[in-house]
Amino acid sequence: MVLTALLAGCKGAINNGHATKIALRSQAWLNYVRYASSLPAHTVLGMPALSPTMSQGNLGKWQVKVGDLVRPGSVLAEIETDKATLAFENQDDGYVAKLLVQDGAKDIPIGQPVCVLVEEEASIPAFKDWVPGKGAGAAPAQKAAAPAPAAQPAAPAPSAGPANHRLGPAVRMLLEESGLSPSQVTPTGPNSIITKGDVLAAIAAGAKPAAKPAAAAPTAAAPAPPPPPKPSAAAAAPPQAPAASPKAAAGGLPAFTDTPNTQMRKVIASRLTASKAGSPALYVAGEARVDALTALRKSLAAQGVALSVNDFVVKAVAAALVQVPEVNVHWDDKAGAPVPFPAVDVAVAVSTPGGLITPIVRNASAKSVSQISAEVRALAARARDGKLKPEEYSGGSFTISNLGMYGLSSFSAIINPPQAAILAVGGFQAGTALVGGKPSPVTRITATLSADARAVEGEAAAAFLAALRAGLEAPANLLM
Repeated sequence: MVLTALLAGCKGAINNGHATKIALRSQAWLNYVRYASSLPAHTVLGMPALSPTMSQGNLGKWQVKVGDLVRPGSVLAEIETDKATLAFENQDDGYVAKLLVQDGAKDIPIGQPVCVLVEEEASIPAFKDWVPGKGAGAAPAQKAAAPAPAAQPAAPAPSAGPANHRLGPAVRMLLEESGLSPSQVTPTGPNSIITKGDVLAAIAAGAKPAAKPAAAAPTAAAPAPPPPPKPSAAAAAPPQAPAASPKAAAGGLPAFTDTPNTQMRKVIASRLTASKAGSPALYVAGEARVDALTALRKSLAAQGVALSVNDFVVKAVAAALVQVPEVNVHWDDKAGAPVPFPAVDVAVAVSTPGGLITPIVRNASAKSVSQISAEVRALAARARDGKLKPEEYSGGSFTISNLGMYGLSSFSAIINPPQAAILAVGGFQAGTALVGGKPSPVTRITATLSADARAVEGEAAAAFLAALRAGLEAPANLLM
């Protein structure tokens, strides 16, 4: 009853327009399960889902210990998600009776019990040897003498009728990000239409991504792929602890130490692999002269206004997306057509110790260059500190990756699904051009657009780069 009421309250809040923030903050509630058994009244807290795409997480460090009194809003632990390190906040009054996982625990599935709270301090000793079990009030493991009864099939979830699979862009994008299928979501909208709130509630309830169908067996005529190269003995050996004087590994290779992959890098690898395999990319590059931009930045700096090249690039991209909305889209597999995004939300790639993350400047086309500059600086700082909120990096309609500061003239970036395009920006390159009929030194910048060819045609890609070039070559217009 408690869980049902909380889930209903979460859906109500979501459908009233508080979408992602309310739903994600409600994960902790949805992972609280109250038990009534021979043990004192207690609440088992499960690993919360702190981002829409999170299926498991790492527990960085507990901020409480057994016996602590906790209040609503108390931070229980630091959770490393697929995007950032976030605080796991408590939602009820109680005492910490037991911590079920240790600091640094890795790959904990959503919903797995991690902590037990009790209402009375005197109840804490009863949970000293308690371990979570299949039943509501599992007894300590050493006292379980009788065999466990056969598990009963779970009761089917209530349904609001067959789902109507006419899905809006926001719903379809959230389903793609979470890996859920429409059949896993209970619809509450008119005529059984699935709403964004329904998807968020399903994620909050711990719905797991739909299993992908097994790949078909290759036909006899198809050539067999070459076998993967066998790892060397050094690579197959377990990682060795660092030594003061490393010894040569087998095969004459130097000794090495494996560094565990972060949860974020695992997700990045999975998503980019899916992007390369599923999105036929179109690459279009163009140049823009930036001498006027350099002069404008120097003039503004003399007045105490510091704006970076990237700030102007973000604004120019936003303006170009307004002029060429055919690029501000994503591909809808079921509809077999591109679907426009409702707003110009520009994501900016930021490198962090844990991996690459793309915080988003929402409604960038309506913001000034100064507003964009302040927002990007704040988002980048929080990203590097691992303090971004899920709503600050979830979604986005277009991404910019700028590696110009590393001396690259140009490069191609991988599309960030479900978006259909990403812009790779290189560094300044000196050259010459005819100005007034005479050769003159100029400075250029190269921008390469990677686009999903299913959603963005070559003509639209070229028009976008032309609009981008016009903005960068007349930067004063971007300040208006």
